[in-house]
Amino acid sequence: MSRRIVYWSLLFAFAVYPALLRAQSRQEVARANSAEEVVSSSAGFEGNIPSKVVLPQVLTTLQVIADAPGALDAQGPSISVTQSQILSSAGTYGDFSRYLQILPGVVWVSDLSNDVLVRGGHPTENLYVVDGVEVPSINHFSLSGSNGGFTSMIDSTAIESMDMKAGVYDASYSGRLSSLIDIHTRELGEARQAGNLSAGIVGAGGLYQRALAHKGSLLLSAHRSLLSFVTNDIGINGVPAYQNGMMRLELNPSDRDTLSIFSLSGADSIEMTPCPSPDATSIYQTQYSGWRTTEALSWRHNYSPQVIANLTASSSLIRQNIGQQQQIGEVIDHNGNCHTVTLLPTYNENSRTGLSALNYELRAGLHGWLFSAGASGKLTTPDDSVAQPNGQQSPFSADPSRSDAVTFQRKFSTGQTAAFVQAEGGFGSRWKLLGGLRIESFAITGGYALDPRISVAYRLNSRQILHGSINISSQLPPIMDMISYPGNRNLQPIQVRQGTLGMRLWQANWGTLDAETYQKNYRREAVSTEYPALMLSNMVDTLGQGFVWLPLTSAGTAQARGVELTLRAHVRSRMELLLSGARSQTTYRALDGIRRSGNYDTPLAATAMSNLRLGMGIQLDLRESASSGRPYTPFDLVHSNAQSRGIYDLTRINALRGPLYNRLDMELERSFQVPKGVFVIHAGAENILNRGNLMGYVWLDDCQVSWGCGNSSGQPIAKADQMGRYPVFSLRYDF
Repeated sequence: MSRRIVYWSLLFAFAVYPALLRAQSRQEVARANSAEEVVSSSAGFEGNIPSKVVLPQVLTTLQVIADAPGALDAQGPSISVTQSQILSSAGTYGDFSRYLQILPGVVWVSDLSNDVLVRGGHPTENLYVVDGVEVPSINHFSLSGSNGGFTSMIDSTAIESMDMKAGVYDASYSGRLSSLIDIHTRELGEARQAGNLSAGIVGAGGLYQRALAHKGSLLLSAHRSLLSFVTNDIGINGVPAYQNGMMRLELNPSDRDTLSIFSLSGADSIEMTPCPSPDATSIYQTQYSGWRTTEALSWRHNYSPQVIANLTASSSLIRQNIGQQQQIGEVIDHNGNCHTVTLLPTYNENSRTGLSALNYELRAGLHGWLFSAGASGKLTTPDDSVAQPNGQQSPFSADPSRSDAVTFQRKFSTGQTAAFVQAEGGFGSRWKLLGGLRIESFAITGGYALDPRISVAYRLNSRQILHGSINISSQLPPIMDMISYPGNRNLQPIQVRQGTLGMRLWQANWGTLDAETYQKNYRREAVSTEYPALMLSNMVDTLGQGFVWLPLTSAGTAQARGVELTLRAHVRSRMELLLSGARSQTTYRALDGIRRSGNYDTPLAATAMSNLRLGMGIQLDLRESASSGRPYTPFDLVHSNAQSRGIYDLTRINALRGPLYNRLDMELERSFQVPKGVFVIHAGAENILNRGNLMGYVWLDDCQVSWGCGNSSGQPIAKADQMGRYPVFSLRYDF
């Protein structure tokens, strides 16, 4: 990532809010084994079965019905998660993105962030879709170089279910290099109205849903953070403030048409003012504020029980302002008190990016097959201004005169178009096949991408299924990196070729056991032209440093491969269990051609999560996570000490590895039946054993060894840990 803000990992990645929309494309024709509806009877973690859509014999709606256990899905098994599983998961704050972090093949940047890095990929390589509409970014406090943040902008109580596909997915969606995360908002069902009020560590708010005439519905949701009311520092020299609101209106003007209107707006801000001292890990003050809004309109028309069309128009605006100043001068008195410092402005950003999209899709069912085709157009309007005239001495170079100063202002419009075709169906009762092709063109580079995909599933028997897939995916680098230097506009779409082979090893009434192996080969990765060892998606994590922009070229390669194992089980209605494990390797080659470990290469990772119902409305939620230590880049001690500043040794990028990561989370939840609803209390703690898991190492700019700061070897270096023991408490009233 070329954009690094102070405490990038320590803080939690500043969120750039996405576009969301209630398009009804999920409720449409797809993947039918027969013309009959099949209702899932599974419970608990058995609900993690791929869903399919069946053609009903009515004209008013196309209904989503879950597959029965053992049913085939040509796209291979997706990871399916329900709302109750998200809300009852320890260590996630009830955040759906943090729940994804427990799945096999997924790692994260830090405990403070809900980044999702799938199969060696970067956080920007995931495509978020909400009710059929693509969402650019879905979290509070997320910069353009990441999709992760502190917490999601969508409250999990507004979610019905969620699927994650790390391999082949529907060609109607834009290409991403790692995964599709498909979110379905809650349905009202038979009730006339429903809702909730909640308060907890991530904020307070509520949700209200009401039925309207002609099977219409209205969903309203709003939330605000609470920490800024009780403190001005949560351990990061500041406190985040954020609020968001969501509205979804669904109308049925006729028995063949459905109209959906969606609106989502959010704002977030933080000011971080570190107190300079010998053991301070940052010398920068930072101010951040952001505002995002998305409006969308979706129309679905049923031409017949076998043919439907979807048309969706959306408009999004993302605006953020960032200021950063370097603290200069002695500011600590003999009593250890902080005083006013001299500030040198080092960075200022004012960005405003609009995104308009129009998508059309036609689907038709014929003789047990689903055929689909469509086209889309996007118009992006960046209006970005960055002023970094002084820059800073580069942490990547021992040359004291070299800095990464850059100033640019870009205002323009650029388009992106796409078209796709896809066919999906079966041969007999044992085979399922999906084949598709997506073509995308990018006006900003004048390039295009041709992304084919094919997936096959074969049922061995009622308990075992084989599946395999091959696909090519393409994606542009972040647009802010592409416009930071004139030459960066020549960057080409990054491409990954992925193959997977997996098997449902066993399926029974008690649960499922799945195994999958994969290999991903990246090419045309953006790499630095100034520092031949650096790659944009594997940038050295400059903890405590300022922003870095670099000239880039599309000459890098990378490879990720691994084996994943997942067990989902339940013991009647008393206990639910999810065990996942992965063995993987992620490497890359930058401009110098040397193969190195990726930033988040994690050879071994395992997670165990359980829900145990104790009776009397009490449930115990546990999560245990363990993984190999993360790789890191050491400092060049000779040059760093000579110049009294941290300089990374670029000949040893990710050459060292930290100790084992291990964390135990525990929560108790208690449900009370009250008049007209249910009252739920959650209480517990993350990292209950207070283990000091490594995040990285930082250079202490104001440290002198004679002052007693630094590490045990006498070097002015400090270990930055991830989150220690942290209490969790929340209340929710459902009505």
